[in-house]
Amino acid sequence: MYGAAAVTVVSITAAFLDLPFWFKHAFPAIFAGIILITIGRSFIHDLKLKGIGSRITGYAFILWGLLTASTLYTLGLGLPWIPSANYALGGILRLVIASGTLIVYFEKNRADLLEREAYFRLLTEGAVDIIYRYRLLPEPKLEYISPSVLPITGYSAGEYYDDAGLLRSLIHPDDLPAYEAFINATGEYSSLPLSLRLIRKDNHIIWIENKCVSHYDEKGNLLYLDGIIRDVTARKERERLATRVDKLNMAGAMAVSVAHEIRNPLTTVCGYLQIMAREAELHKYENRLVLMLEELNRANTIISEYLLLAKDKRIELKNHCLNTLIKKISPLIEADAAAVNVAVSLKLQELPTLALDENEIRQLILNLVRNSLEAMPRGGILVIGTSFEKKKVVLWVQDQGIGMPDDILQNLGTPFLTTKDTGTGLGLPICYRIATRHHATIDVKTGNQGTTFLIHFSLSHFVA
Repeated sequence: MYGAAAVTVVSITAAFLDLPFWFKHAFPAIFAGIILITIGRSFIHDLKLKGIGSRITGYAFILWGLLTASTLYTLGLGLPWIPSANYALGGILRLVIASGTLIVYFEKNRADLLEREAYFRLLTEGAVDIIYRYRLLPEPKLEYISPSVLPITGYSAGEYYDDAGLLRSLIHPDDLPAYEAFINATGEYSSLPLSLRLIRKDNHIIWIENKCVSHYDEKGNLLYLDGIIRDVTARKERERLATRVDKLNMAGAMAVSVAHEIRNPLTTVCGYLQIMAREAELHKYENRLVLMLEELNRANTIISEYLLLAKDKRIELKNHCLNTLIKKISPLIEADAAAVNVAVSLKLQELPTLALDENEIRQLILNLVRNSLEAMPRGGILVIGTSFEKKKVVLWVQDQGIGMPDDILQNLGTPFLTTKDTGTGLGLPICYRIATRHHATIDVKTGNQGTTFLIHFSLSHFVA
């Protein structure tokens, strides 16, 4: 700006003075040459673009600047071909500059696109969720899937690229109809999230939530899907636990409100039956009266179990070692096991003291043991063990039965759910309620070799 202002003042002044031609035009020519050389230097050093466009343009500007600054000198030589050569060279340099600028424009756009692609690739490949594009026409093909697919499904992205139908083959057979309906849906329903089960490479079942956008051609044919897959196994597990707790709470509330009303008439009937059993003229009905009393006692026992489901049942926590409680009831467990040809093995490790309700923990262990014994009608070995892992006390009961089917496993702990003809469906729900009252959790592992129940007692119930 200072140079331009100075040259302007000199030019205006020279216009009103009787000066030679070369003197009047020397300063503007030199200034223009300096400006062009500076522009050329900026193209070469300041753009920092990879490619030849900036160099071509930069050196062309520098040559143009030198040509402009030296024009007056070359004209002063008096050679007739020099002006024509200057004009021709200037025209060529302008064409080179125009072409180089166009190359710079494309190189700048390409660099911006690569930078944005790298940024978005960083986002997709660093995402926890799976991001994918799946093309259906003209032939099914997975165009992109993010690397997070490996920790979620156990298969690498390369395996999905090699086999376009791999993802579909992992869908749980029971969820395939829902998947097909989702693919064929149009309009607003196709944009709703779909929850289904996948079978991982290690054969574990996980829940995923798929949300995608469908793209159609002008004829309404589905071309490809852009979507996100999220592992929602933990959320599904929390929902399942919440549902189980709600059912237990409902059953517990029913127990509290109904049990006492039922017990009152039962107590009355039981009392009169006991009186009638002592009457001499009714001795011939003694067997029937005894049977009626036994059935009433059985009903009273069921009501007592039903009351264990109560949410607000008070428990008496005292300092106990879990191993001691197990050893106390081990003779009873061994007697029940011997009746069905089952051997009992205790694997008890040294444990810290816990705050426990002895009667409830006894009920918990016996319920699990009886379930395990019923799972081994042909005999076997029942293992009861304890361990101390990661600052948690773990109680586990393992049988050698045939395992549990998925439908039973998914609804385990639901009140009144039973597979036994004479069962009440209260045993496991009572176990879950007792565990909840002791701030413990129950995990189940099942398979063809048997089922293991693991009860984890939290650190908050350790006693100093």
